[in-house]
Amino acid sequence: MRQPRRRPCRVWPPARARRLRPSAAGITLIEVVAATAIIGIGLVGVGSIVTYAVISHRKAVEHTIASARATQELERVREAGYLGAVVDESLFPADSYETISPSQVSFAADELDGGFGYVTITDDAEAQYINPGTGQPYGNMKHVVVHLFWDRPGDKTMSYSIATLISNRP
Repeated sequence: MRQPRRRPCRVWPPARARRLRPSAAGITLIEVVAATAIIGIGLVGVGSIVTYAVISHRKAVEHTIASARATQELERVREAGYLGAVVDESLFPADSYETISPSQVSFAADELDGGFGYVTITDDAEAQYINPGTGQPYGNMKHVVVHLFWDRPGDKTMSYSIATLISNRP
């Protein structure tokens, strides 16, 4: 009896091997360069966003400190009232303030880098009240302005100002 002829055993038939070869070949150099470029552009973008966020946060902190200090100075004058809102030793002690003129004092704002400020108190000439007993006008309002200045890196000077009116209620 004759035995049937056996075919040789093929692990990878040629048709199947052709289909798998492109995917089994790996990554090309062009794909690696493109992926590296895309990741590099993304990292540069993220780095610039982080840098901008840090700078913006520092500016916000400085403006918050300036606002708090200016409000503190404004409240000091407001609490003194209309008659007490004058540039003198009782309202602005010499150890913390320096008198520049009869209507202006300066102060150091140590909370800010190179910080200093001015408080200006002037009579508001447009707000006159006529005294019914004498018929003479007298001032009815004082204009109070607080200016703060401080240094930023890169030779930039920042500023913050706040103002209010204090009335003389007859």
